[in-house]
Amino acid sequence: MRKVLITGIAGFVGSHLAERLRDKGAEVWGTLLDDKLGNIEGMEGLNLIQCDLLDRQAVMDAIGRIKPESIFHLAAQSAPSLSFKNPGETLKVNIFSTLNIFEAVMESSPESVVLNVGSGDEYGEVEDKDLPVNETAELRPLNPYAVSKVTQYLLAFQYWKSKGLKTVRCRPFNHYGPRQSEIFVSSEFAKQIAEIEAGIRPEKVIKVGNLEASKDFLEVRDVVSAYEILVEKGEMGSVYNICSGKAIKIREIIDTLISLSNEKIEIFQDPGKKRPSDVKALYGDAGRLKALGWRAEHDLADGLESLLDFWREKVKRSIIV
Repeated sequence: MRKVLITGIAGFVGSHLAERLRDKGAEVWGTLLDDKLGNIEGMEGLNLIQCDLLDRQAVMDAIGRIKPESIFHLAAQSAPSLSFKNPGETLKVNIFSTLNIFEAVMESSPESVVLNVGSGDEYGEVEDKDLPVNETAELRPLNPYAVSKVTQYLLAFQYWKSKGLKTVRCRPFNHYGPRQSEIFVSSEFAKQIAEIEAGIRPEKVIKVGNLEASKDFLEVRDVVSAYEILVEKGEMGSVYNICSGKAIKIREIIDTLISLSNEKIEIFQDPGKKRPSDVKALYGDAGRLKALGWRAEHDLADGLESLLDFWREKVKRSIIV
């Protein structure tokens, strides 16, 4: 049975990855910052260890104890919007947690394969002629979160080249699905609709930011299937886009979610919800990943319906409590 370590296992993507790997027979370990189980509460068959990834010695001890075959480094401050409010903390958390993991692997578990998870946001401002963007494109990040991910990407390259770290790098684009925090656009819309349906929001209005921006969206199960393939088949030192290869306007996301409700819901444009900088359209080329045998299996409507059902159940439980 293979042994894997997932940093950020209690988060949105980490919990889905843990389920997938556990169900396939892996011995799944995960790091927690504290005793809060988050999205893995009630999930059986996991091995959990409290570890502050900014504590170098704690990371050394954890990786030396577990000695995993594969490490999926998902833990991060992952919201671009929050990174504008607290850029220093975003850079500190994302860069130094990664540095500590790389150092610990080289010292205590050099045979571990590390999947360094970046972001499609690393590409930033891309001209129309360069779309869909591939992995060789210039990186022009537009927010502190993206800057932190570019730094992780470069650190992984440096450790692979100079120290032989067995690392595969990837850039997942936008993803959505059950358990996603409401600070992300699809989940925020779904939560508001669920609250309207439950009568919590007497005004049947959803507040939105920029609906004309176009993003590349994948359902979370397609993202974690890509992660699994990359640690098994990815080329060491290489970088892979994880994306659908098409742009979807934010307006289509909200229109699809509203169509899944029986309520008559209006949209209100809130200037306060717009990012200080945003790209008009960004979508990627997943050719490298597809060459390894990966394919997206979940369409937008089904994925958004699962997300909305998640929020319906969560809102319902909050009312009962």
